[in-house]
Amino acid sequence: MGRHYRRRSHSSHIISDSAFIGSRLPWWGALLFGLVTFVLFYFIIPSWLEAKIAADANSSIYPAIKALFGRRIHLFEWLGIVCGLIGLFFCVRNYLVIDQGNVRERGIVVMLAKLLGRHID
Repeated sequence: MGRHYRRRSHSSHIISDSAFIGSRLPWWGALLFGLVTFVLFYFIIPSWLEAKIAADANSSIYPAIKALFGRRIHLFEWLGIVCGLIGLFFCVRNYLVIDQGNVRERGIVVMLAKLLGRHID
């Protein structure tokens, strides 16, 4: 019998990878990692996408590009909030506890960060 693979989105991979990285870093590394990913996904990538939208303002398909990139901008902002929350959690956790986080703890943190990210967004 063959293996059954779940098909997950790219954002889900980014979130689980950032939780894995944050759990392995020292507290100051997790804080720095969370800050960098927050700034990258919340400010830099959306501003780049808005510049791409503005560059195609005279195109005949401008409304479609604006709608498509608008959804992506919102997704990247949410992703920035979630990665920042994950970095902040692992900063506090790694400061208080010396051990690395296990798979179950990372799964719980990812789930809570996604829920809080939707609420904050």
